[in-house]
Amino acid sequence: MKLFKKKEPPQQLTRTEALACVPHKSPAVVWRILDSGELLLECPLRIRPFFITLAKRLSKGADENPTRKIQLDTLGRLVWTMVDGRKNVALIIQEFSTASGLSVQEAEISVTTFLRELGRRGLILMQ
Repeated sequence: MKLFKKKEPPQQLTRTEALACVPHKSPAVVWRILDSGELLLECPLRIRPFFITLAKRLSKGADENPTRKIQLDTLGRLVWTMVDGRKNVALIIQEFSTASGLSVQEAEISVTTFLRELGRRGLILMQ
C-alpha cells in the first residue's frame, strides 16, 4: 500500500503552442500610469483567514484587503499594454521587437520570460 502518490509533472506546451496562446489581464488587477511614465500594478493578496484574523489582533489598523504592488519600467509597460486579450504571444513579440529595436530572438526571450513571470504571479491568464 502506497502512502504517498507521485505527482505527475504538468503537461509542457510545445514552442508553437506557447506562441499561439493569447494572454488576458486578470480582472483583479488594477493598474495606472505614474508621472515618471512607469506602470503600477496592484492586485489583492490571497491570505488565509487565520492570518488575517491574527494580523487584525496584532495591529489595530490592519488593512482589510491587503494588496501587492508591482512597478513596471517602460518596456514592461509596453508589453502590458500589448496584452489586450486578442493578440497572441507571437504577435506581441513581433510588435515588441519593432518598438524596442531588439532582434526577434531577443524579444522572444524577453517577452516570454516576462509573461511567464506575470502568469506565475497571477497577473495574467493564458488561453
